[in-house]
Amino acid sequence: MIDIDIEELCSWMRECGNIALRLFNRARAQRKADNSPVTEADVAIERILVERIAARYPDHGIIGEEQTRFDITKEYVWALDPIDGTASFVTGLPLWGISIGLLHRGVPCAGLFYMPLTDDCYWAVDHHAFFNHQPLSVDTTPEQEWDSEDWLAIPSDAHRRLEIDFIGKTRSLGSVAAALCYVARGSAVGAVLTHATIWDLAGGIAILSAAGGIGITLAGEPFNPAAVIDGRAVREPLLFGAPGTVEALRRHIRVRR
Repeated sequence: MIDIDIEELCSWMRECGNIALRLFNRARAQRKADNSPVTEADVAIERILVERIAARYPDHGIIGEEQTRFDITKEYVWALDPIDGTASFVTGLPLWGISIGLLHRGVPCAGLFYMPLTDDCYWAVDHHAFFNHQPLSVDTTPEQEWDSEDWLAIPSDAHRRLEIDFIGKTRSLGSVAAALCYVARGSAVGAVLTHATIWDLAGGIAILSAAGGIGITLAGEPFNPAAVIDGRAVREPLLFGAPGTVEALRRHIRVRR
């Protein structure tokens, strides 16, 4: 059993969510070295979370999207995305949130994702996943029963990088954590992700795994989060969903040549 206080973490997330809400539709983005956007909300929220986690869990490491790197070789490491979906946040789109993931020896073991605009909180600990205190479970509908109303979460660059012949709908949410959480709750059949990093993935993978889901590469290999705990982006597209679902989706998704 992991000795963390989920209620305390949820209170931190709501506090940070209030900061984000005050800046929503008013924040101006700057460009980082990798050309991704950053706002004062990203920086302020990461600073608060780093301070709280370092004080509460001094033996743990921390890695954050906004340059935090602290003892990432520790047994337990927190991965923080202060605004997952910054581009959506800047342009006034509603699908963004605050993501925290805890990795144990490189494996996500606990996570939270809070969406301030809807006051929705997803969390997982000790192999149990919840959405606003309701238990979560992935959709295990077999491929032959998929229809046009089923949907697949896709990245915003899917039209440039991927060929997809999925029978249902595709939706780009603009937030990796949101995509994983919608799969975890059984709303989306699955998710395909590109260019994801550990702070994008850790919280959502913990929630998805506790809800019965898995992640694989498009080549069919198990995804190993420990390989990118240093902050590198995953080079190969990733698929997430129920075990049978990800294998079925592989037949419908190809990298553009």
